[in-house]
Amino acid sequence: MVRSSPSPTEPSKEGAPPTSELIQNGLAHHQAGRLQEAEAIYQSILKEQPQHPDALHLLGVIAHQVGKNEIAVNLIENAIKINPTVSYFYNNCGEAYRALHKDDLAITRYEQALAIKPDYAEAHNNLGNVLQNLGKLEDAVASYQKALGIKPDYAEAYNNMGNALQEKGELEAAIDSCKQALKIKPDSTPAYNNMGNALRKNGEPEAA
Repeated sequence: MVRSSPSPTEPSKEGAPPTSELIQNGLAHHQAGRLQEAEAIYQSILKEQPQHPDALHLLGVIAHQVGKNEIAVNLIENAIKINPTVSYFYNNCGEAYRALHKDDLAITRYEQALAIKPDYAEAHNNLGNVLQNLGKLEDAVASYQKALGIKPDYAEAYNNMGNALQEKGELEAAIDSCKQALKIKPDSTPAYNNMGNALRKNGEPEAA
């Protein structure tokens, strides 16, 4: 099965937003995929302000993106200690824990993100992913449905829900969910793959 999840690259958007020119420059590089340039800027901020939560968090995001998830957890946990009010910190920390297969810690962090921001569609989706990993398919589907109730054009959540429905044996519903994902994002390789698997299991090899 192919499961998609959003890239955890968003900066904090609640609380005091990052306003320094350096943070904004770092974010411009980060969002353009120039991770080395972004990392150098965040490091320069921390030399002057070692307790800068956004710089710590964003360095943690880069560490997660390059597969250094132990480092990511340490950095983002430090950001949370300094500023425990930002939902994105908790969600992205959860993603690093999920990559480390520390599912219970991931769930805790996603739930904390949602306690701060109940309409955080990405956190609902990510919680659904880890619940699906644990075989809690009913709960996973419920999480994806919450994400879609908040963000109806969320192709990844439709695809992930289709994956969970397929595991439940609800093949027609799984196919429909993947079709919805492809209506929103016609170039979604994971959705095509998951729909093909569901069609094959549903006795439709030619369509698959």
